[in-house]
Amino acid sequence: MAVQKKTLKKASAAKEIAATKETSGAENKKDVAPKDTAKAVAKKEPTKAQKPSVSERAGSVSRYLRGVQSELKKVHWPTRKEVVTYTAVVLVSVVIVAAAIWVVDSLLSLGIGAIIS
Repeated sequence: MAVQKKTLKKASAAKEIAATKETSGAENKKDVAPKDTAKAVAKKEPTKAQKPSVSERAGSVSRYLRGVQSELKKVHWPTRKEVVTYTAVVLVSVVIVAAAIWVVDSLLSLGIGAIIS
């Protein structure tokens, strides 16, 4: 009786493993990727890319330049007054940040000097 239970358990376990392999696709490696297929794929020679002719390159350069020209038409070009204003804002910002860094540096130098002496 005990022997029959063990064989039933083994049989059901084998069925579960087979079912799991079927659903998960876990099969023998030889079945999944035969060596002949791998060799056939490896033996394919790469195709060489042909160089475009001079006229094709000239055509692509002219297309590029036309594209650049059309994109430059879409750009919002600032007026002279806007450029002067933006430049002044940048210069004032740089001076303010430089002054802030100078103040912090001076305070840290005084603090470290006091600690050392």
